[in-house]
Amino acid sequence: MYCKKCNSKAVIRVHFNSLPLCATHFSEWFESKVEKTIVDYNMIQRHETVGVAVSGGKDSSTLLHVLSKLSTKLGFDLVGINIDLGIDGGTQYSSLSTQMAIKNFELTGVRYKVLKLKESYGFSIDEAKTRIRRPVCSTCGLVKRYVLEEVAKGLGANVLATGHNLNDMAQFVMAGYHTGDLQNLARLRAVLPAENGYLKKVKPLFLSSEKEIMTYALMNKIPFMVDSCPNNRRVGGPTSDKLRKMLEATEDEIPGFMTRLVENFEKRIRPFFEDLPKYNLGKCKICGKPTNSDREICSFCALKIKMGGAKENVT
Repeated sequence: MYCKKCNSKAVIRVHFNSLPLCATHFSEWFESKVEKTIVDYNMIQRHETVGVAVSGGKDSSTLLHVLSKLSTKLGFDLVGINIDLGIDGGTQYSSLSTQMAIKNFELTGVRYKVLKLKESYGFSIDEAKTRIRRPVCSTCGLVKRYVLEEVAKGLGANVLATGHNLNDMAQFVMAGYHTGDLQNLARLRAVLPAENGYLKKVKPLFLSSEKEIMTYALMNKIPFMVDSCPNNRRVGGPTSDKLRKMLEATEDEIPGFMTRLVENFEKRIRPFFEDLPKYNLGKCKICGKPTNSDREICSFCALKIKMGGAKENVT
């Protein structure tokens, strides 16, 4: 298989249009694709400051490197954010992930901040796992959403970028259809506008497949964590994992299936959800962040109280 542009050895065939590319021309194609996604979906404006969440995995590390290259061309500033969640699992997972994130921050020259959850909030995910009656992945997601927002604001960012890829988005869409959860589908957006005091959230890789991202990372020698989070290692896998495998198998049979699924959802289906009733939000009496009107304390502060890191009478 030879590159369509230079006839040298190809490293990947882009299935959507059956385009074989060498390492150099694939990297150029991939970067152009991410740039087009950012521009087409109005994700980042000139002179904005973008906080990029980097876990140390391939997706977020690749996003950091690509945004670093595009920042000058598109005229935005970039800051990196990593959270040491305190997940060990016998492998020092969080510690190694943070080390990998720092390595990528230094390679790109992006200024950054590492926040240690235990030092800043008084508990780790490993501790919460043993004390909170809630799925650990749900707790972790809650923590990351809250803390990333806080750190990004502290660094002067007005946009927060995450490394969700095409496979992730296709899985979220199918899971929403499967469960009939319209509220979650309504919140599933490539660009979540700034509202209710929150930063704008963007997913620049939401049309880039896991295979494309992995190839880019390998071809450009981007260091990343190979091991997955120890909390995700389940025998057999939950329904969402089976949906993901089904989607990826369908993609092999019908190239471009996931792209069409996600693009059609974003452009043609999700707009119909705009008329769904929205939650009436109040303010958390501890941190002042939005919370459901029937709750005086937001979910994160409730978690801190249970973990002994906050008091209910704080205003």
